[in-house]
Amino acid sequence: MNIMKRLTPLLALVCIASTGFGSSVLAQGEFGYDVELDVVYGKGIVGSDGVLVERDLLLDVYTPSANNADYTKSDAVADTPRPAVILVYGGGFQRGGRRHAPYSEFDAIHSRMEDYAQLLAPLGYTVFVIEYRLAPELPEPHMALDADWVVTIEEDLTDAGMRRVNFARDSLGLGPLEGEDGKVVVWKTILSAAEDLEKAVEFVRSSSFRFGVDPDRIALGGHSAGAATVINAAHGLDVPVTAIFPLSPPLSAIDLSKTVTTSDETPTLHVISQYDEPAVLEKAPGFTAAMRNAGADYELVWVPGFPHFYPHNTPSLGDDGTRKALSVRLTDFLDKHLKQ
Repeated sequence: MNIMKRLTPLLALVCIASTGFGSSVLAQGEFGYDVELDVVYGKGIVGSDGVLVERDLLLDVYTPSANNADYTKSDAVADTPRPAVILVYGGGFQRGGRRHAPYSEFDAIHSRMEDYAQLLAPLGYTVFVIEYRLAPELPEPHMALDADWVVTIEEDLTDAGMRRVNFARDSLGLGPLEGEDGKVVVWKTILSAAEDLEKAVEFVRSSSFRFGVDPDRIALGGHSAGAATVINAAHGLDVPVTAIFPLSPPLSAIDLSKTVTTSDETPTLHVISQYDEPAVLEKAPGFTAAMRNAGADYELVWVPGFPHFYPHNTPSLGDDGTRKALSVRLTDFLDKHLKQ
């Protein structure tokens, strides 16, 4: 047998080449997508040895490929410019990454943002998985801590929310954040994360030709802290996106009375699980009521039987009585808002 014929599929999976943009390309076309790693999308200020410094903010890009017809819809790569999805990982604003081992809790393992990217890219979406500044870096936001779209620190950072923050810190071997000073660190991180996501949206829109995406068809999604960041960016900072899907969002900083007021709010697929974190469950009713009272395009989805972590192929129950795999419900939602 020709040895090159045997190696070609493997080479397609592991070949890494320079792109000329300070990043690298990991060719995985046999799975219906290619990956470009470590693309700089902006800069953010963090604390280092008592001094404020600026660091690069990075993302990974998952681009649809037609190389595997079994995993790619026939029209997935023909539609250019393509719709885009920007994904934000969770971790209590303390931990996480773009290529990170999955978290588990009560024997439940969640799907990472890269898992969602690998689901969506073969279906014709160009997907960007971003990093953002985390609390151990001591980020400094540009906006004021009492910006006009946010609630007060005391109102947002509840006891349940701070317990989840410190749960994440404990997993890193870090001490708890306590008192007013600890809350200020978390608050700065929440606002910095929203700013970083806003920068990512600006980058994708300004680089639409490079990535072959439509700047007017962008969705945001994230889990946990990433989901809160998605809500803060879309409904607080009013970033120009078409739809969002926050998965189990806690600690949302937005003042609902000021930010969710009209039927023109960004269409939202809001997911929570049956045994979700108290920090999630205590926030969900207020957001749901605000979106429905405003007459916005809003779906509430419940994942039965799972805690805060759950896989994207788990069954989900819609507020319209439907039962679907979460992955199917998500792709239906994105197809409706980004492909029609």
